[in-house]
Amino acid sequence: MNNTTSVIDLAFGVSQLSGNRNLYVSLLQKFAAEYQDLPVRLDHALAENRWHDVRTMVHTVKGVAGNLGCNALHAEARVYEDAIRDSHTVPASHHSFIDVLSETLRAIDKLASDSGETHTVNISQARQDFLNALNHHEFISDETLTQWMDTLAMPADKQSAIREAIDELDYDIAIAIVKAHSV
Repeated sequence: MNNTTSVIDLAFGVSQLSGNRNLYVSLLQKFAAEYQDLPVRLDHALAENRWHDVRTMVHTVKGVAGNLGCNALHAEARVYEDAIRDSHTVPASHHSFIDVLSETLRAIDKLASDSGETHTVNISQARQDFLNALNHHEFISDETLTQWMDTLAMPADKQSAIREAIDELDYDIAIAIVKAHSV
């Protein structure tokens, strides 16, 4: 790995989410959970000569890693993808790619544990505060509503549905959406 390439560009990632570090860490954790078994999936696909699957997995990791600021993994995935584009052989960069993936997952784990308990408490507290406000039909400022939904990493469609339910004073629907959403 190139020493000038950072494993995780925290400043970039947080800036992509308007400064919401908790949301960024949450997205990194989801990425780590999704790709922790990638080496096994790659090995199976390689053993079965499923080259299209290998290319798809590596290409997907490359894109997600780039969007999240996982620069070293993005760079290694690009090298891997280029190597298998026209060849049906395991690329020389395979082990390096796996090593950088492992290093990235460890960095995410460390970042999450550094934020760790605070992040978990923030999510739990935000969820509880959100539900309490809805249950009591309290006024929720737009800023607070946005902050709660960002902390809970709610997708745009759920955010829109919650805003619409609150605007219509249909708190039961908003509560159901929040309760159904898992972080």
